[in-house]
Amino acid sequence: MIPRYKEIINDIQSKITKGIYKEGEKLPSESQLMTQFKTSRITVIRALKELEFTEIIYREKGRGSFVAPRKGHTQKVISLIIPHKTNFFSGGQQYVRSVYKYCQQYGYLCSVHYSEQSSKKERKILEDISKHKVSGVILYPINSKNIDLISTLIIKGCPLVLLDRKLDEVEVPVVESDNYKGAFEAVNYIIDKGHREIAFVGAKDSITVGKRYKGYCNALVSRGIALNKDIIFTSYHEKNSDDRQEILTLSEAEWIITRIRSVNPAVSAVFCANDLIAVRLMKAARLQKVKIPEELSFVGFDNISYSETEELNLTSVEQDFDQIGRSCVELLYNKISNTGNEPASVIIETRLNEGNSVFCFEET
Repeated sequence: MIPRYKEIINDIQSKITKGIYKEGEKLPSESQLMTQFKTSRITVIRALKELEFTEIIYREKGRGSFVAPRKGHTQKVISLIIPHKTNFFSGGQQYVRSVYKYCQQYGYLCSVHYSEQSSKKERKILEDISKHKVSGVILYPINSKNIDLISTLIIKGCPLVLLDRKLDEVEVPVVESDNYKGAFEAVNYIIDKGHREIAFVGAKDSITVGKRYKGYCNALVSRGIALNKDIIFTSYHEKNSDDRQEILTLSEAEWIITRIRSVNPAVSAVFCANDLIAVRLMKAARLQKVKIPEELSFVGFDNISYSETEELNLTSVEQDFDQIGRSCVELLYNKISNTGNEPASVIIETRLNEGNSVFCFEET
């Protein structure tokens, strides 16, 4: 009688040979195979490991098993590394959707890796990628802690494009939104609505947020409004022990709202470094019986729709995620093709998407 793990191996091999499972296609999960063959996880893992050892499939931690390219074929894979969480709805999913689509158009598979705001996880991903022959890498870096591995990829000739954040240590093309201009125009919009006391909330732990903060500051100064450090929040109480500060928690949001209202009751609007911050602050404000937007207005950045904002259409700076993804893949493709012209960095324009979260004190 043939062992059960051999049945799994034979079934997968047969389907690959018949073209049912194609090169680069994801195979059924371990749980699905357990159900299909009515067997244990240990048996399934044994079968997958043997298929991996014979280079029939390849496996990626956290993503699953995939059909390996046939020997003699070049594996055309572009790896996307982003700092977002796998199961969290954010701009990360917008980037993935766009990059994946344009990779397909250029004839490449896209492997997606989530570093989850952890330099340790990012390092492990970079180490794993360096062991496999990929066509190129699109990296949304957390910071420069892993610059040794990033520079090693460059030295090895691996085409690399940075997403959203520049690294001062290396000359690599970057695709980013015009974060400064987007913030500058958004704050001017708030001022045009009659607001003068405008708070800022956003952990200034990246170049991206730094540019948005600078846009906020310069917009106020250019309109003759002095900066007030008491209503500027560029760090939170609770911090991530690994790298960046965690996403603003509700308790932190409540503390910020309380602080704003007590330090300067005249504050009538808050410019937020991203939409999730705005969502958390609005929830905290509602818990404190603050009327939105009559008593406190909010503007975000990213223009991502969250379920919590269904009752109120958040005014937000919209990033063109589709164009960002397209530009990343185009730049990387030019590097892969080795046209001789070093691709230049790209700044993508933003636009303000006007909702109903900003109260108008006077006609513009």
